[in-house]
Amino acid sequence: MKKIFIPLVSLFIFSCSSDIEEVTLDSIDGTTETTPENKEETEEETEETVSENTNSIPVFEAANYSIDEHSLTASSIGFVTATDSDQDEITYSIESSADLVIDEVTGEIITGPLLKLDFETKDSYPFMVSAFDGKTIVDKSYDLAINNVDEVTLLSDEQKEVVSYAQHLSFWKEDSNIPLDFNQKWGSPMRLHLTGGISEQYQSTTENVLAEYNALFLSGDFNIALVENSEDANAILFYGSKEEVEGVWPDMYDEIKDGNYHGFAMSPSENSVLVSTRIWISNPAEALLKHELGHALGFGHSDKCEDEGSFLCSQISTENDFLEVEKDIIRFMYSSRIAAGLTEAEIETILADIILNED
Repeated sequence: MKKIFIPLVSLFIFSCSSDIEEVTLDSIDGTTETTPENKEETEEETEETVSENTNSIPVFEAANYSIDEHSLTASSIGFVTATDSDQDEITYSIESSADLVIDEVTGEIITGPLLKLDFETKDSYPFMVSAFDGKTIVDKSYDLAINNVDEVTLLSDEQKEVVSYAQHLSFWKEDSNIPLDFNQKWGSPMRLHLTGGISEQYQSTTENVLAEYNALFLSGDFNIALVENSEDANAILFYGSKEEVEGVWPDMYDEIKDGNYHGFAMSPSENSVLVSTRIWISNPAEALLKHELGHALGFGHSDKCEDEGSFLCSQISTENDFLEVEKDIIRFMYSSRIAAGLTEAEIETILADIILNED
């Protein structure tokens, strides 16, 4: 708990030199005669010397420290106080793996710019404060407790809109979809095999689209890669006409034969974990491929269509593309913190924490 460092080397040499000069040298040459009178004077001088060299060390007052998660930089966690009976001026310093800063005069501790306060990641930080009275350094260890809070209440209106839209897409809330009770996502990387009338140009289009998607998968080990053989694939993309689908996937043809479709995706899941997908494409538009891959990743139709032009609208043009908010949502939903099979409320809580930590 306590470490005392007394810088006595230079002080002791100086004091001893003085004492030697005044007291010890007389004793060495034998000229000083001890009498009751000078014995009493010697004892008084000794008491004065001991009193001058005695230092009362700083004493820390007991205290507990805590702070709410997601508190802003430069938030105060309180003051450390040490008292000194000699009335010496005390200087404080702090040592911690966390970014904590102390005022060396007042003892106030504030959070530094590098400290991210997130209860779900770390619920406490140890730190040690040193008090120096000019002669002695005393150390004391403390813990900073991180208080768990309801992150949703901390979101701005704009951030709440992001969460709401993520729920809209992840739980397929658009009228053209059948709503889900739990989110779906892949539990392993997608390995996509291309078949049908794949031209070099469409091969290139596919590679470009996959690169855009893969740039969003920053957390976790999920990605999408092309494979040469169907045996190595858990995802198949067939490029051809609607009529050709009947000979390849009759069950899909039954779904699309009476509709005005140019693409379709069927993605079975096990306990909300997507395990495979079959995608049909009949138009080389990049927006269509992004759309069907979006469904294959577990996202439903968008309601940001008339003005924004989302790639996930049920009816799209070649101008439709990823919205910036959708890039964030794909990145969030495929982070390692979000599992498949969560409810809307669970998604809301985790997304709020992710968003606040990023900001």
